[in-house]
Amino acid sequence: MKQLRSLAIPLLMLTLALGCGKKTPDGTTPPDSSGGASGGAVEGGGDGGEGGGSEGGGSESGGSESGGGSSSAPSSDLPEGCTGASEVSGTPTALFADKMILRLPKNVSLTEKTPFLYYAKNQGSTCDADVGMFVGYFQYDAARPTKGVRDDTLGQFGFPANELTWSDETEKGPNYMGTFDIGAGPKGEPPVKGLVTFKEAEGILYFAVYTAHPNAWKAVKATFEESAKRIVILRAKK
Repeated sequence: MKQLRSLAIPLLMLTLALGCGKKTPDGTTPPDSSGGASGGAVEGGGDGGEGGGSEGGGSESGGSESGGGSSSAPSSDLPEGCTGASEVSGTPTALFADKMILRLPKNVSLTEKTPFLYYAKNQGSTCDADVGMFVGYFQYDAARPTKGVRDDTLGQFGFPANELTWSDETEKGPNYMGTFDIGAGPKGEPPVKGLVTFKEAEGILYFAVYTAHPNAWKAVKATFEESAKRIVILRAKK
């Protein structure tokens, strides 16, 4: 089995890799690939918890660096012909030495930032909504509270903890899923609504962050949720 590169990566390394972030990442204004995996037990689960086997009928998805948007907000109504139904890729994507398996939102592809971080920026997905993603991993520290790790991670991507509001949260040990909102920035940065999930396996914490303009949420919510819930982390065979 392939080995993960740089397993012992502290959260600080995310900061070094990304540099200084602005208040909200680019690529958040909306509407108007494959990998096999070797391994044993599989971890997944819609609530951020563990599960067995490949979940939801397929392999799962990961994300990465989100993109910016135009200053004009799209309508919060669904575009004509858009139902808001989930649209994820029919082909699973494998990341990080095939340890993380996921199905990305429709038409989204990831770019490698570092060996432990991928991103997607300003990519048209479900109902032509522009979406962004961050997908990565770092060493899990059991001594740190889950929500503290969550806040520190999002802070590296330009989302200060004191400006975020949370909803639809589920937490089971280090495994977590929640939806966040952040308002427009003082320099005209657009507001952002997003979903984040964390899954732990073998001392490594994997995460995926999905972002869009709040007015696009009706269009992308089901897609983000399905993509996140179907993430599978493969454990080494014992």
